[in-house]
Amino acid sequence: GLQVVVASLFLIFLCVRAEEFDKVDVLVCIETLCPDSKKYIITELDPTYIALRDIIELTFVPYGNAVINEEEHTVECQHYEEECSANSYEQCAIYYYPEPEQYLPFATCLAAVSNEDLVTGDEQIFEDCAVQSSLDWPLIRDCHDDEKLSWDLQADAASKTPDCHTYVPWTEVNGEVINWFDGEELGRAICGAYEGYYSKCYCSESDLGSNIGCSLKNSEERAYAEIQ
Repeated sequence: GLQVVVASLFLIFLCVRAEEFDKVDVLVCIETLCPDSKKYIITELDPTYIALRDIIELTFVPYGNAVINEEEHTVECQHYEEECSANSYEQCAIYYYPEPEQYLPFATCLAAVSNEDLVTGDEQIFEDCAVQSSLDWPLIRDCHDDEKLSWDLQADAASKTPDCHTYVPWTEVNGEVINWFDGEELGRAICGAYEGYYSKCYCSESDLGSNIGCSLKNSEERAYAEIQ
């Protein structure tokens, strides 16, 4: 009755008020052709961002273990030239569509494509993911093919990738390293770092324990199947 309505309105008020508090800084560094990075995007980053995006300030960096030579203007990627090219497409998407709600579906779509297909360099794969994500494909393609702009974006990605990183996916929450390989969960780390008084709006145990947990579990086998 009336008490339920009042309680619901009060909860909505608290959730709206949560916007007044600082968001949690999340840094995720990946490589486009790294199987672990691809699995992480599909099973951890994407569902966690969807659930907690109101309290996240996400920086997503497709670069990983690449090595840049600024004097010679060269970049060497762990998975060779094809990965540098794929990273560039994602960097361009982020450049023109800086909001995670815009670029993350593109990265997630590419993460679901097998490496066997990605290494062919077939532009159609990237175009399909761009169109599926409602991004302007010619804009991204032209950025990728623009020697100066694509270089500047590679250099920017290199500068955003911590020198101390030793693996990918590399994740930091408010500057603290979260080791996914050791079983540390991104969602719990974000909720633990969030200082808003009304964190229960976002970080209820049911959300973290069942909803997100089930999403991760249900996505895991599909991710492996698509990546291999």
